[in-house]
Amino acid sequence: MTTDLTPGDNWTGYYRGYRVQTNPNGDVWWQVYQGTERLQIEPRPDELVDQLLKLKRLGGRVRITEAGDVITRVEDGDDYNQVYVGTVSLSGQLVPPEAPEYSIEIQPNGLSPGDLWPSVYDGAKFSFIEDRVWWQNSATHQRHPVETDLTSTVVTTLQQLKPRGGSFRVTPWGDVLTLVDNPPNPQKASEQLNNLPRVIKNIIVLRRERGVEMLPVYVGSVDERPFEISDPRSLTDELSAKEQAELNSWAGSIGETTETDPGDHRFDSRGENEVRKDDDPETW
Repeated sequence: MTTDLTPGDNWTGYYRGYRVQTNPNGDVWWQVYQGTERLQIEPRPDELVDQLLKLKRLGGRVRITEAGDVITRVEDGDDYNQVYVGTVSLSGQLVPPEAPEYSIEIQPNGLSPGDLWPSVYDGAKFSFIEDRVWWQNSATHQRHPVETDLTSTVVTTLQQLKPRGGSFRVTPWGDVLTLVDNPPNPQKASEQLNNLPRVIKNIIVLRRERGVEMLPVYVGSVDERPFEISDPRSLTDELSAKEQAELNSWAGSIGETTETDPGDHRFDSRGENEVRKDDDPETW
């Protein structure tokens, strides 16, 4: 969690995280789409509500980063400022107000890598290919490298679940989640799907109706948070020694006669362009 900021300070980091909403009455909830049913967070995180209403008297949307930092956007004339609200440790349940008997845990436990995720799929969104990880700015479409190393277990599991790369989420408590269309153990996945909470089954149905035919899977957890995210490459950046060596090596091989697959010319050797555009829509 961030310790050198106070509520109301400008948030100079990148805007990402688990999506939660509040209103002037102090209700706090999560929902799949605008206008659909809400899942109330109980017990209510009162400190979060109090801090937010001091900054936005009508409440509104907030994001909770992978380190538990709460951030929001505050109107400033014709623009919006990103503001630090505070920190929160989410716990308890997500409760359908009209049917509390179908409540689900915010933080499921006892899961193994590859298990279906029995709660809402949300969190700070990142992408990867091989061992490279980045955060993509939705406004500029630039890729900002993540400098923090993921645990070897998480990296291995992501590569097994998505050999061609893709996106994943990190919850405010450090669980790593991703969406897959081909679970590693179909029989186990089928059994777990049948046993998912009713609320999660309905969310999966809603998303399938919108073209996202993928299942939420638990990957593992990370302890080193928040992620260190760098600025994207500039055309005036100096090349690192490694990059210069690789460039020299490639230049030295130009003109050599080797058999190539025409498909190799459709994307670079790292396969960056193979990351699916519909792998993990930001807004379903």
